[in-house]
Amino acid sequence: MVQYSVLYVDDEPALLEVGKIFLERSGMLTIETVSSAQKALDLLGERPCDAVIADYQMPGMDGIGLLKEVRQRFGDIPFILFTGRGREEVVVEALNRGADGYIQKGGDSRSLFAELEHRVVRAVERRRAIQALRDSEERYRALFEGANDPIFIFEEDRFVDCNSKVLETFQCTREFLIGKTPWELSSPVQPDGFPAFTSAIEKMQAAYAGQPQFFEWRISTPSGKRYDVEMSASRLDVKGPRQLQAIVRDVTARKQTEAALMAANRKMHLLSGITRHDILNQLTVLQGNLEFMRERITDPVLLGYMDRQEQAIGFISRQIAFTQDYQDLGVRTPDYQGLRECVARAAADLNSRDLALLAEVGEIEIYADPMLEKAFYNLFENSIRYAGPAPTVRVRCQRQGGSLIIAVEDNGSGVPAHEKEKIFIRGFGRNTGFGLFLVREILSTTGLAIRETGEPGKGARFEILVPEGGWRVRDAGAAA
Repeated sequence: MVQYSVLYVDDEPALLEVGKIFLERSGMLTIETVSSAQKALDLLGERPCDAVIADYQMPGMDGIGLLKEVRQRFGDIPFILFTGRGREEVVVEALNRGADGYIQKGGDSRSLFAELEHRVVRAVERRRAIQALRDSEERYRALFEGANDPIFIFEEDRFVDCNSKVLETFQCTREFLIGKTPWELSSPVQPDGFPAFTSAIEKMQAAYAGQPQFFEWRISTPSGKRYDVEMSASRLDVKGPRQLQAIVRDVTARKQTEAALMAANRKMHLLSGITRHDILNQLTVLQGNLEFMRERITDPVLLGYMDRQEQAIGFISRQIAFTQDYQDLGVRTPDYQGLRECVARAAADLNSRDLALLAEVGEIEIYADPMLEKAFYNLFENSIRYAGPAPTVRVRCQRQGGSLIIAVEDNGSGVPAHEKEKIFIRGFGRNTGFGLFLVREILSTTGLAIRETGEPGKGARFEILVPEGGWRVRDAGAAA
């Protein structure tokens, strides 16, 4: 079995020990551990290794500082940053400095280190493949076709070759691809904000001038599907017309996940404000009433104070329950969820015999936070509370261009026109004031929006807007 030598740097001895055991378990990696960045540099100066895994927060020199030194002294050794959660700015800087990837600590150790091993192996294999392509024209074709990532070859500004992974990933034929320009298979506007033509010409000219390029790009395939990719482009020093090699990494899922994590981080800040302000206020009420009880333990007014205590305690309990739900939001990776099953589970969780549910959603799947079920639960609970003694809720889907509208309607009295936006504000309403606020927050984690469009007096109608790319028909493989 092939083995890659890896230098693992962390100032936590216990984590080094656990990591070494997990990473060496498959036999793919041999791990050498050191407890500081300086020791890592000393060891790399004595003997080479295939990859480096480094913690970010270490005394003396942190992981970013180590990355800079490694790049200056030892070139492009694969470097994986092992960061703590909630450090997006560190990840961005690491990638800008040339890191090959990052893993956030936390969660199940087996899965965490399996993913870390996978990243290391991929990084080492990618770098070795690139080096091999430069070293030997004779071995070029075998490595070219066996690479794990899509690879394009340009002659001047047109595709002249590609490996099989390109055809597999982007679902097109070689005949279709050859002869086309990159901007013909790209989204009109690219991540750098420029038109595809302008951005592509600029990067290709720089690469032909001997300046390797690494950049984000959006590919639009013949089937209409779009991919977010990271692309590296470098000049091929061959006889004949000028050529470029472009290696592509599909990061569509990673981009969606990173966006969800950033949204979750923002929500955690909001949570801190909620708990600090509201719970402390209620504790003040509770403490005041306890003091009153001590002063008037024999007074009949004691019963009144006790009532107030019970109200405050109940309010605190509801807030704590809300913060638990909010804390779970964005923690787990979003994924596609069957809408029919999600709606059914939400209604079942209510355990209400009074609710009549009509679900007309077909085989639609939605890319959303795992708490999507909780969003529908709160919408149904809202109908039970306000729609009268025998509420009927109807859920149905309607396409709107490439987007999807999920309508949740009930037979109640509806929402007054002047309250249609207020109902989503935290604290608004006769109950806890958290239900519809939480619904909007759950949906917004993956870019879904909600509004109330019902006619007052004829029932509430909540419309959830799912953008293009955020939904699909089961077994179709892509958004319909």
